[in-house]
Amino acid sequence: MSIRSWVVKQLTESGRTVQAVGEFGVRVERAGWPDAIGYCVEPDSLPFTVPMLEEALGKLPEVNMVIMTRRPVDPDVHSRALERGVCVDTFGGFNRAITYFDDISDYVHPEEEYFRKRMAFTRAVVSVIRRGHRAWELQRKNGLRSLTVVTHDRYELTDEGFCKILDEYPSLDIDALVITNPSAQGFGKRVVTSAREANVPLYRLDDFASKIRDTWT
Repeated sequence: MSIRSWVVKQLTESGRTVQAVGEFGVRVERAGWPDAIGYCVEPDSLPFTVPMLEEALGKLPEVNMVIMTRRPVDPDVHSRALERGVCVDTFGGFNRAITYFDDISDYVHPEEEYFRKRMAFTRAVVSVIRRGHRAWELQRKNGLRSLTVVTHDRYELTDEGFCKILDEYPSLDIDALVITNPSAQGFGKRVVTSAREANVPLYRLDDFASKIRDTWT
């Protein structure tokens, strides 16, 4: 089954009216709102690149969201997508977008909203640039270098989960992994050891925010 067929099946079973468009597209009818159009990218171990994004938009110019499933994404894709007026996200993001957003290209995950607000509140971060599904480049004031961090919103981070997160971002030099769940208390010994070996420090969001003005080595 292609990923587009799987998406159509999932949406249809949830009561949506869905139509296949072209080779990779789906059109979802929504009462009182414009139809939402997604482009389904097949899973692969090879990263989805900016040229691939441009090719997708050429095939389906009316698309609002590019739907990624089990596929790494090059760091520049999200910035280019923003320039082209589309969103790149998961099927879960697409499902939330068609439920809550008039224009699904404007979709922002709640974790992203929360993280951006917290970084703005520090007053040390001048911009947050999306560099992956949950990866961010933080440009800082006062000559401090930019930081690239990955966020994770689960209460608990396992050793296996930590390794999977790193595998999602093969092209990024990650400065830290930040847990945004306010209920998170700490980290287990195994994941701390793995993080030390990978040279990717772990932080709860409050702890990370308190260090955002550090020089960072």
